Amino acid sequence: MRRALAQAGVSAAEVAGLDADELARERADRAADRGVAQSAAVEAEARHGREMAAGRADLAASQAANKALRRANAALAESRAALRAHEERLHLILDSTADYAIFTTDLDRRITSWNAGAERVLGWTEKEILGRPADIIFTPEDRAAGVPQREAATALAEGRAENERWHLRQDGTRFWASGQSMPLRDPAAGSEAPPLGLLAIMRDQTDRKRAEERRAVLTNELNHRVKNTLAVVQSLTRLGTRGASPDLSSFAAAFQRRIFALARAHDLLTHEDWTGAPLDGVVRAGLTPLVVDGGRVDLSGCDAEEVFLPAGAALTLAMAVHELATNALRHGALSVPSGHVRVACRAANAENGGTARDTVEWVERGGPPIVGPPARRGFGLRLLERGLAMQSGMGADLRFEPEGLRCTLYLPSSRLARPGRRADGA
Repeated sequence: MRRALAQAGVSAAEVAGLDADELARERADRAADRGVAQSAAVEAEARHGREMAAGRADLAASQAANKALRRANAALAESRAALRAHEERLHLILDSTADYAIFTTDLDRRITSWNAGAERVLGWTEKEILGRPADIIFTPEDRAAGVPQREAATALAEGRAENERWHLRQDGTRFWASGQSMPLRDPAAGSEAPPLGLLAIMRDQTDRKRAEERRAVLTNELNHRVKNTLAVVQSLTRLGTRGASPDLSSFAAAFQRRIFALARAHDLLTHEDWTGAPLDGVVRAGLTPLVVDGGRVDLSGCDAEEVFLPAGAALTLAMAVHELATNALRHGALSVPSGHVRVACRAANAENGGTARDTVEWVERGGPPIVGPPARRGFGLRLLERGLAMQSGMGADLRFEPEGLRCTLYLPSSRLARPGRRADGA
């Protein structure tokens, strides 16, 4: 380079000066280049480190997400398997209840499900019935009366609707159904969520219904024949004592009244299908044949409807009350205008200091004074003192108090539960 400069006419001194400046610039440029290169290298390395860290973080997050997804997929598969198993068990249960028709409807009463029992009881297959209105199983007269709408409205409003009526099968025949309708809800949605539709369960009880109808016919026929028999007895009594002595005629009248009291008790038992009779009704049946001023016999204490007597005890009690009333009209409180009778019916309540047995208390007041037990025991007293225990296990405590007779009738220690009610009266 110096030779080129010399040939160009540049002096050695100038060449030396140029060499020093050039070298300084070159050194500075090289130093700057090295600094830039180093800075770039450091920046590149830092950027690479950041990228590697971000990549590792992304990889870790992706791996965690994949792991969580695998767990969720496993849980979902397990849940689906459990749901399928539950649905299969539910279908097995529904299809196994062949005696029960179980089906669901939407809120427009269109059928949405139909079990095998419904097919057996009603005749339609699931394919034939799905989507059709449930009203088709009701009789024409019930549809005209709006029964399907009322039953659905009751079920939705009250949570349950009884279904005891005639229904139609696919072939048009009728059967007596016994069952219920209730709202269909999603348990996961909570109790406050609106219902999805209705669930109906019913059973064919035609045989039971027919048997009840036959029993009712037979009971009514028996009642009619017994009444006819009692009427014949009364007629024979009247004919046999016509023109007889006053004593015999008086006996005939009293005997007829006894037959009438027995018939009224019989009516009461027939009304209850001879399962028994309520205590208060039996007491009133014993009083009915007698012409007694209602204001003089206080029955306000005889509303013990929860006491339900067996048939035999009911008949015997009616006769006992009738004899007490007959005696009161002849010799006791009801034989004078100022006299009166109070009748109280009490259920057993030994726990609170009461009686251990159901009782009927007959108390006479305001009649002729009593000086003691009568010297002669008539039919009524004999019935009360001995006949009750012999007939039905009842008992009587007769107290001839100066102000009037007090009679406590002890009813059988065991009583029946009124049909449709527990023995405790609930």
